[in-house]
Amino acid sequence: MSLDVHDQSETLMSMDNGNKKKSRVGEDDEEIEPYGCCCFKPKCLQVFNKIQWNVFWQCIFNFFEGFIVNGVVNVIIPALEKRYSLSSQRSAIIASGNDFGAFIFFVFIGYIGERVHKPKLMAAGVLVMSLGSFVFLLPHFIGEKYHYTLSENNGINNSTGAMCNLDHASEQCETTASDTSSYVGYYAMFILGQMFHGIGAVPMFTIALTYIDENCKHKMTSFYVSLTFCSAAVGVAVGYIVGGQTLEYFVDIDKVPQSAVDLTPNDPQWVGAWWIGIVMSFFAFFFIVLPTLGFPKRLPGYKELQKTKISEAYDSGKNDEATTRPDFGTKFKDIPKAVWLLLKNPTFVFIMLGATIELLVVGGLAVFGAKLIHVLFNVDLTTAGSVMGIITIPGSGGGMLLGGYIPKKLKLRCRGIIRLCFICMAICLLFSPTFLINCPDQPISGLDTPYIKQSGIQGLDANCNKNCGCTTSAFEPICDSNQTVYFSPCHAGCTNVTFVNGEKSYYNCSCISTPNNTSVADAINGSCTEKCQWFYAFCVLLFGIMFFTFMTMSPVVTAIFRCVPDNQRSLALGLQLLIGRLLGTTPGPIFLGYIIDSTCTIWQEDCGKTGSCWTYNKHDLGVRILIWWLALKVVGVIFFYIAYRLYKPPPIEDKSQNMDINTIQNNATKDETKL
Repeated sequence: MSLDVHDQSETLMSMDNGNKKKSRVGEDDEEIEPYGCCCFKPKCLQVFNKIQWNVFWQCIFNFFEGFIVNGVVNVIIPALEKRYSLSSQRSAIIASGNDFGAFIFFVFIGYIGERVHKPKLMAAGVLVMSLGSFVFLLPHFIGEKYHYTLSENNGINNSTGAMCNLDHASEQCETTASDTSSYVGYYAMFILGQMFHGIGAVPMFTIALTYIDENCKHKMTSFYVSLTFCSAAVGVAVGYIVGGQTLEYFVDIDKVPQSAVDLTPNDPQWVGAWWIGIVMSFFAFFFIVLPTLGFPKRLPGYKELQKTKISEAYDSGKNDEATTRPDFGTKFKDIPKAVWLLLKNPTFVFIMLGATIELLVVGGLAVFGAKLIHVLFNVDLTTAGSVMGIITIPGSGGGMLLGGYIPKKLKLRCRGIIRLCFICMAICLLFSPTFLINCPDQPISGLDTPYIKQSGIQGLDANCNKNCGCTTSAFEPICDSNQTVYFSPCHAGCTNVTFVNGEKSYYNCSCISTPNNTSVADAINGSCTEKCQWFYAFCVLLFGIMFFTFMTMSPVVTAIFRCVPDNQRSLALGLQLLIGRLLGTTPGPIFLGYIIDSTCTIWQEDCGKTGSCWTYNKHDLGVRILIWWLALKVVGVIFFYIAYRLYKPPPIEDKSQNMDINTIQNNATKDETKL
């Protein structure tokens, strides 16, 4: 009797081993490698040969990737716009450049991910990230110093370029023509640096996550993935804060003493030291390369883990003969077939589309979040960046952690995880009115209210300043006693400027109606704006938006891992990231940048060339962003609901069959022992 059982177990074991060889050729024959680089693999380092330490270094990488790509770069976008005369649409392309280089690599890396040494490829990606930071820095170190125009530059004569002076305007065009022509090359360097950032991050966003999934228990995957995503969110928050704080220092602090700078961070022409955070990331990525390179292809305990895992892949009811070939997936000619098999999985397709909608929203708000706070609530960029960072840590970080913890705690399977994504996105719809909140501006003469002795609004140029040669190349607002704002002293027709108690005061302003008492200034420097209580309400609601939006991030990855076969996980994640970047994070900032630019009321005009925007219509801006938000979120909710309804779990019989095989194997072992 024992021999019969033994024969039966051998037959079932051979069948099971044959199936494993078809899905993973040669994996069982691989020996577990020790931790270390090249020949340096001492015993003292083997304590790091665990999935927990790999997750740790992935978290460190994701922290700095979020720090630079979605934190520092996003908060310095307004500074780059002013420094290099860029519109929001053009600066959005810089932010989206992170995705350009990644497009062609997502599917390729995802496809080969199951057959290569994952940690080595991950380390190579980290090195490319460091190269990207280096290229992004070049415009500052090879470029000229920043030039600006202020009314006190020639304060001794009480007549300057920001005031009534026809000759100065023509001279300025001659001196700035060569400067602006070089901006095209710098613009290309920003995009190239961002492309390297995108290429370098591809392995960490594809094969690194499958490395986690194949070296840990199923129930821990979502939690570990959420840790890496949470680290990225914290990195984004710290990037916002650090990037915002560095903007308090003048952009040329390494070339000009701070005491020699006439501007302050509150001046519209101020450009902060945007490059300091990029330097930090350059060295950080270099530091992460070696620890990542030390991990083996398979961690200890890999084989035992694979025996305990049960597939939850979508059941189409059909078996494709191509996928049963032992060599399927080992050749590049199989890529189209493998991609087509994924696209025939409706659950995967609609999860991918729903995640893409989220990335479309997140991509736009991440790039322009600090700028929206700056524009809507009249705060400087340093404060705006710090606020974004403070909100991001508990908002996106907490959302990701909770999104990863709930499936683990409730032991949710694939269908339950998809339902969680659907619920979180539906809750986000309740926060839509957030974008209608703003702090009102004081009226600008010529734009919101007419100049004196004019019957209507006719623009910034009027009879009272027609001989001043005013331009919009520099924004230096001044405020009169009636709380009316003028674009610059020139547009107010001012001819004299003095300092009173450290504050600039303007006299002899032909566009301002003042008493005959000449001892009273016609206007003072500033835009008459103050913070309002709505700013705090906006911060609370923005926290809710971030929390529920980012709660879907780690469940989406886990749902993708569960609804596709194990040998297609890397390819599925690579395809999702490709579509997410192509249709999500790349067009997201560009679309939102277009919306922001469409509400611009005063553009920078410098010698016939249009630069960045100085002022916006806040009401129109809020309404258009609200429409954009609602449309995308509704579509995303629909996609996740369809994915939930179409999901078909695999037959339960497969589980019992696997359990029977293991039971027979154990019984056979016991019988052999008895014999």
